[in-house]
Amino acid sequence: MKVVISGGGMVGMTLGRLLQMRGMEPVIIERMPAGAYIPRGYMLGFQGYPPLEEIGVLDGVRKQGWDIAPRPDGSAVAVCVEVGKLLSALAEGLPIVHEHVVSDLVRDAGGRVVGVVATSDDGSTTTYDADLVVACDGVGSRVRGMAGLEVKIEPLAEASLTWMSPEPGGVSFAMSYLTDGSHIGTLGWPQGSAGWRTCEKVGEEAALAPGLDAIKEMWIRLLPESEKGISALTSLDQVQYREPQLLSAPEWWRPGVLIIGDSAHFFGPETGVSSGLGLGDAHALAEAIRQNPDDADAACRSYVTWRAPVIRPYEAMDPGRQRMVLAGGQQARPEERWPPGE
Repeated sequence: MKVVISGGGMVGMTLGRLLQMRGMEPVIIERMPAGAYIPRGYMLGFQGYPPLEEIGVLDGVRKQGWDIAPRPDGSAVAVCVEVGKLLSALAEGLPIVHEHVVSDLVRDAGGRVVGVVATSDDGSTTTYDADLVVACDGVGSRVRGMAGLEVKIEPLAEASLTWMSPEPGGVSFAMSYLTDGSHIGTLGWPQGSAGWRTCEKVGEEAALAPGLDAIKEMWIRLLPESEKGISALTSLDQVQYREPQLLSAPEWWRPGVLIIGDSAHFFGPETGVSSGLGLGDAHALAEAIRQNPDDADAACRSYVTWRAPVIRPYEAMDPGRQRMVLAGGQQARPEERWPPGE
């Protein structure tokens, strides 16, 4: 089967490696230059372990990070690692068409997608034939839109405040729920740390107006485990305000096109499962293609049959959608609110 993968990030490269192991040579198209990525910490959940173990990179990646909730048998619920460690391990020996984007889908007379047009940074184009085009190009997926696959986007009721620090911080993971059911947390890895908390939707200017010192004081008071990491912040530019959204797709495929990973589902920050489930998507799809090497539609049907019972419950139970609140709708204590009240 000729497979074109749009998006050479974590999920796209995992799918490419798994298909290579099954005797195929997919075309992977990635808009970023080779080796380019945004340095950050990454929480690899257990949902992503099986495909990385099959590829042979899990142990090496885990050794370069910090275990989260290690178990007596030596396993861990998750691993926090600098994302480049995983990306470089996945990219090794994998041919990728860098600095190109899928700019159009090629259809036959019946409307089935049978290829893609890839456009480079200089405007030149190349056409690739495909029995199946797989969109791994993120929440804003161009391929998904061109294929006519609709998504449901639900803004969360809360905003989030996040920071990233060059100081490792000393703990791989810590999180605490506040009195109104909102949460605050921190991640740490050998090269840095990060933190997040939910807050009211007040806009970036108002959320950052109290200043860096006030943000540090609040974080340390509510989550003492974050002190070492957040104390190393030197600029308000290291703090960001966001208004997250959940994304789900009622349908994941049309003849010739399938969406997986963040292109198909994106969860709230509280769950920590988005990328792990995306890696699981790649694993399931590679096996569905192996079992149906001459029939892309059959492979997609098998994929949906296997993955829907995994993904749909996560979508339905995302805490961002069904916020945990105490009986009576208790409000956050004044010292927990952000921005601080008058």
